[in-house]
Amino acid sequence: MKSRNSLIGFAAAMAVTSLGWTASASATDSITVASWGGTLQDAQRKALFQPAAKALGIEIKEDSLDGLAALRAQVMSGTPTWDIVELDSSGCVLAQAEGLTEPLDYNVIEASGVSDSMKGSNWIGVFVYATVLAWSEGEENAPKTWAEFFDADKFAIARSLYASPNYTMEAALLADGVAPKDLYPIDVDRALSVLERIKPKIAAWWKTGSHSVQLMRDGEVEGLAIWNGRISELRKEGVKVAYTFQDGIVDFDCLVIARGTKKKDLAMKALNEFLKAENQATFATLIDYGPVNTKAFDTGIISAERASELASAPENLDKMVVVDSTFWAENLKAIQPRFDQFIQE
Repeated sequence: MKSRNSLIGFAAAMAVTSLGWTASASATDSITVASWGGTLQDAQRKALFQPAAKALGIEIKEDSLDGLAALRAQVMSGTPTWDIVELDSSGCVLAQAEGLTEPLDYNVIEASGVSDSMKGSNWIGVFVYATVLAWSEGEENAPKTWAEFFDADKFAIARSLYASPNYTMEAALLADGVAPKDLYPIDVDRALSVLERIKPKIAAWWKTGSHSVQLMRDGEVEGLAIWNGRISELRKEGVKVAYTFQDGIVDFDCLVIARGTKKKDLAMKALNEFLKAENQATFATLIDYGPVNTKAFDTGIISAERASELASAPENLDKMVVVDSTFWAENLKAIQPRFDQFIQE
């Protein structure tokens, strides 16, 4: 997603473009993976790309991208140089709908540890994160549930929400008593009505992960919706912040194989390596994203303390709702202008 691109430092990605690793100097087979760059791609390199290259005896080259349009341009050229591409969850759904991706072979890709909600015929998740409610530990009257967060009279603190309808509308509807199973399709009118209740208390609408961190760090807000990985960042800085996974909104990034690649079979094998429990577990020790393969939690690599911080840990995932990526892929374009107008009014 574009807002997270700044979170992981797209500019830093250019420094790793086209780097590769190989099991031996004579290896001739190679594939190219395009991801978001920055600290995310650093972690993927160590935990996913290097182990896969070694296991398959190939070279894995890297590039960076800034969203679906880049994949579209690659495929439309007729000679894609990318084999595996990472996108946000709705981007994967759209890429499949546009015919930009190859069907995945689940006889090659062992995906039994991946939830059905995080895989499709042409895409599969690679890591998991969540939007959660966080608050300042120093604020005695801080809201600790979505219902409290949207109660502006009882909890009169400065707040912040994500400047996008996805995640924000889910939180509003959960606060209004909608059951997780009934969230989709999103009732836009009802969600905006709930948001109207606290609009005067919204000190800022954040657009990037770094902005959300700054708001809490600088004390501009006492409560906000925030990506769970950003909580660790704040705590490392000594910021007294608490949060809950209860009723968090889970999302994920996913991987696709570019349509027209001449290395489809090899890319399929690489995807299988990326999703192996041991590699997924190692990834989760390097960055604040959870493994999409839940078998990673059975490897012994992820400590109990670390698991408690990860969105995909079973004890956390059971408290939350997984975003409907198909709904947002089909409806975000129509809902976003109305949401933007609401913010600006």
